[in-house]
Parts: sequence; structure tokens; C-alpha cells
Amino acid sequence: MNVAADRLAIDGGTPVRENSYPRGRGIELLGDEEIRRATGVLEARALFRYGFTSQGHVTAVEGGLSKSFGTSHALALSSGTAALYSGLLALGVGEGDEVIVPAVTFTATVGAVVMARAVPVFAEVDESLTLDPESVEANITERTRTVIPVHLDNVAADMGALSEVAVRHDLLVLEDAAQAAGVRYRGKPVGSFGNAAALSFQQGKNITCGEGGALLTSNWDVHDRALRFHDQGGQFTTFTGRREHNSGAPFIGMNLRMTELAAAVLSAQLDRLGDIVSTCRSRAQAIRAELSDLPLSWRRMPDPDGEGGSLIFFVEDAKLAVRFGAALAAEGIPAGQMYDGEPVYFNRALLEQRTVWEDGCPFSCKQHPTTQHYYRGLCPRSEDIFGRSVIIGVSPLMTDQDAEDVVTAVRKVAAHVL
Repeated sequence: MNVAADRLAIDGGTPVRENSYPRGRGIELLGDEEIRRATGVLEARALFRYGFTSQGHVTAVEGGLSKSFGTSHALALSSGTAALYSGLLALGVGEGDEVIVPAVTFTATVGAVVMARAVPVFAEVDESLTLDPESVEANITERTRTVIPVHLDNVAADMGALSEVAVRHDLLVLEDAAQAAGVRYRGKPVGSFGNAAALSFQQGKNITCGEGGALLTSNWDVHDRALRFHDQGGQFTTFTGRREHNSGAPFIGMNLRMTELAAAVLSAQLDRLGDIVSTCRSRAQAIRAELSDLPLSWRRMPDPDGEGGSLIFFVEDAKLAVRFGAALAAEGIPAGQMYDGEPVYFNRALLEQRTVWEDGCPFSCKQHPTTQHYYRGLCPRSEDIFGRSVIIGVSPLMTDQDAEDVVTAVRKVAAHVL
């Protein structure tokens, strides 16, 4: 390779490849079967799960999820955020309760807590980019009700240690498995460890129907409460007849239902989940092995055999991470920093504690006299670790040439910037 070609593309050199490979997962595999099932719903004019002409796709998806994840119940919902929100309310979390969440997560994890009128308390993540059990324990107070482990980017949190902390302090556990459907921890699917778990089927997830989610639980009371809540409280009359869940006293709920059209697409995707995750895992493991001689610190896996295909490494400092990610992107590799390398509480709304109510709650209210303060520097270890991270996309459609290009590009960039 001549000097001009060896120059980094970001500095005017020739890129390793002209076009990036697809980095999506389930979305890349949309095909004839999804079209067939969705078309069947449209032809039958059966878009509503409770309609007279319903083909039962939502019910079938719920059964498939329960079987796949090993839980007694699954409730299909309109989004992963709806699953988190419904899960918190079904677990009895309410105003003034403290909920421990990781400093590194998507904003929906925290938004669901705030919408439940509870108080987010941020704990550190470790080099797995998931909750540090010691930090969780250090943040427990007499008001702590729940902990939300987030299985970030297809890596399971350390559910063994986190479950021990929860049991010791009598805490509820709501797993956020939005980014980890199909991932396992010590042989069990994530989503089957806590009191409940939330899944997401948004377009970027392992399997997708564009938007969608599910709440998993083996507790009938939790499932029943979420079932009623997501269906307007569960007792009302529509043109399809009287819908009445007779399991308990009525209460006001919301509409967070999944449609038959979404479920038709999702049902085809669910059949492929295991293959998608195993393919991505094998590809990521092979790439990491090819780059093992470089001075890169790869993300720690609480269960290396169960992870779902994550390619994240750490470099010396945040400035270098930004440069490394941008240089890889210029070489035609889908890479960069997840969430710009920033903890979720860097969100201005959290820093300024702004809610739709504009009344100061839930961060400071009569049920929670001790005000929570969020600021840069709140979780310094998380800020340091995440700021130094670089992520590379992994897809089930990656070819051997795509993987080789990743290896070539990482080596090229490392030779110039490390």
C-alpha cells in the first residue's frame, strides 16, 4: 500500500471501502414472509387485535415470547418505552419511590421512571457498560423500591450479582432488555431473571416490527395489572363489544396496545431471533480474535458465551475515542460513539429536572423530601469509561469481506492514532 493510500481517509487518504455494510439486525432480514403475513392482515381488514376479524397475531406473538424467554406471561405493547412504563406501574412503583438505573442507557429507561412519578437514582457502570453491583448497593436508601439493570447493546448485565443485591435489600427488579432480545446469561434468556422485563422491537433492535415492545413476567398479578393498564383499564365498551377484565377493581389506564399488523411482521421475525443473535455473536467473536494483538481494551462480558454480538472497545481518552470512531466511519465502517459517549443524565431535561408537568415533581415532592441533583461528574467512572468507548456495528448479513474490512480498518486507524 503506498503512502497516499495508507493515509487515513479522514485525512484525505483512500478509504478501506467506499460504502458501509448494513448495520441493522432484524430490519435487514425483512422479506417475503413478513410481506405475506402483513398482507394477510390488510386483506382481512384485521388491524385491531380485539376486532371481530382479528387473525390472532398479537396473541400468537405473546405465546411465542413466553415460550422463547421462559416466562409465564408476555404482554405485547406499542413500544419498549410502553413496556418499561407498564412494568413499573404493574410492580407498584409510584410517586416518591427511588429507582436505581445505570448512568449509561437510552433515555427511555429514565423517562419511564419519571412518567411513573418515581425518582431516578443513577449508579455507575463498569467496563461491561452495565450496572456495577457495588454501586447499586451504595445507592440504596430507605426509599429505594426498584433497580433496572439494562442489558446494553446485546451484552447481559451481571444478573447473578445484581439479583443477590436485590434479594438482600428486598428490591424489585425490572430488566431493560430492549437492546438484548435473544441474549443469554448463564444459559438463561435475559428477561427471565427479574420480577418483570421490558423488550423493544423498534427498527434498530434484534427483531423488529418498526415500533413495538413486550412486558415479560412470571407473576400473574404483575401481568394482570399491566394487561388492564395497557388496555384503558380493561373495562369499557366499543363497537367490538364489552371488554372487561374481571380480575380486579377497575382503574383508569391507557392505550398502549400492539396492532395486528405489527404483530404479523414480528411473528415472522421471532422465528429468526436465535439465528440472528448467534450469527452476530460468532462474527463479533471472530473480529475480536483477529484484533487481539492491538492495544485496545475490549468491553468486558459478564457472560462471554451468552452475549449477542457487541463490538465495543475502549481507548486511552475521550478525545482519542472521538477521533478513532470518526476515522473508522471515514474508512467506510459503521462506527462511532454510542449516545456520543455521554451518560444519560447529560440530557438537558434531566440536568434541569424538567417534566411535562413543570411542577418540580417527581424530583422533589412531598413524598420525596430529599431532592435529587443531576450534574456532570455525578458518576465519574461511567463518564470516563463510556467517553473512551468506540462501537462498531455488527449485522447478521455481514460477509467475510465485511469482517475483513473491519479488521483492516481498525488496524489502519490504530497504526495512525494509537
